[in-house]
Amino acid sequence: MPPRPFFPRAAKPNGKGAPKKSDGKRKANSESEDAEATPPKKKKMTKEEIPQKLDEKRLAADLNTDYSKRRKNLRNIRPQMPKKQKWPKVKGVIREREDAPQGWNPEEPDLMPDDFESQIQRCLERITENIMPHVYQHKLTELRAKQAERDALKATEPGLSWPVVQRLDDLKFTLDWIMAENDKYKMADTVKSIIAQYRSGELDWHPEFVTYWHAGVQLCLPRPFHWEEYRSIHDKCQGHEGFWVEGILGPAPGLSKSSVVRLSLRIPQDQPPAGTKLPSFEFPFMDDTGSTHMSIFEDDINILQDNTNHPLPRCLGVGLHYTSDDRRVPALYRELEVNMWSVDERGFMSNWEPIPVSIRSGHATRAGADRLSGSWLRHRFYTGTCPDQSMRLYVFNYNPGIPPQGERTLPTATPAQLTAPFRTAALRPVGEFPHLDPNFASGHSLI
Repeated sequence: MPPRPFFPRAAKPNGKGAPKKSDGKRKANSESEDAEATPPKKKKMTKEEIPQKLDEKRLAADLNTDYSKRRKNLRNIRPQMPKKQKWPKVKGVIREREDAPQGWNPEEPDLMPDDFESQIQRCLERITENIMPHVYQHKLTELRAKQAERDALKATEPGLSWPVVQRLDDLKFTLDWIMAENDKYKMADTVKSIIAQYRSGELDWHPEFVTYWHAGVQLCLPRPFHWEEYRSIHDKCQGHEGFWVEGILGPAPGLSKSSVVRLSLRIPQDQPPAGTKLPSFEFPFMDDTGSTHMSIFEDDINILQDNTNHPLPRCLGVGLHYTSDDRRVPALYRELEVNMWSVDERGFMSNWEPIPVSIRSGHATRAGADRLSGSWLRHRFYTGTCPDQSMRLYVFNYNPGIPPQGERTLPTATPAQLTAPFRTAALRPVGEFPHLDPNFASGHSLI
């Protein structure tokens, strides 16, 4: 599959053959005047010298090529998964993060995140190990809720793969919005056609590939996304209305999910119960740099209360969230204390600090129902990223540029990583997310 199709090579300088000297004779070999001349190294062409004109005739002929059929078949390839994490046996029950074994974390990297049956069984196993069982009990509740939600959504589109079902759910919601806006951008026919093609099975969700549509008509079969091709096809259709690139957005891992942080919360109390510490719980948050306040759910408050063994957090009142589409969303605010655990240092990175936290109804399940980290993380710590395509967020409780602690600084990206194009159709290659492929039979996915 060509990463940049249909661009002609640059012409050779001076036509065919080796360049000649000004007198018309070839340059002699350094060992013998009579030996055959060795052509000098060709001048390296700069980007400015290489023509970048799209071959539109070849593109038009290639639009009926289905590149998804050329993709490496993942059916019989098992992903390289890490080994199962094992922790030493303990006496009694460990309920405090500080007392957990070194390296302990609640993740299960040897299981697919969407393999709810296996994840649920693993939670039950972890609970019997008596290491932070309340963490796995909460995780078990979340997994069962996610499994029920997925089963209910899949029942609305029987016989279709989970990625397609998710995409159809988004498209139906999008179509309702389009119609409510009186089809301002002439998108309704296009979206209806895409929905029909998915339901018929003629169109499938293919990570890394897109299809182009205009005025309800499919213009190509699945192919890699390239900006030059998109611009050419769009402009030929005068596509400012009714034009659609299917595959740019959808159930594949997206940028909004690229950065997840884990923060610890606890309920401030003047005097904890006799013989106990103030209990805390570590939650995953979406690192949303646009959110000014932390946002969690009512179910999270129940977890922090530990079955009403602890009081409700103090109330601060109702605040308004101003969204990007000019809406005002009211939410109840409570006082909680926040901190961050360092796996490397096996301790909390800061003092516990009280902050106002907005409380949303329900619980965190699928996309769109995420806890938001707010601005506390960047208020308290040094943070940084590296353009190494990992999308990791690095957090320091010291200045990483000043020695001696600063010797552990951010990683360095390679030249290839620095010049890598932004992944438009999908954030990461499908090989890292085989559970998005409905044909993949690994035993670790329900899709």
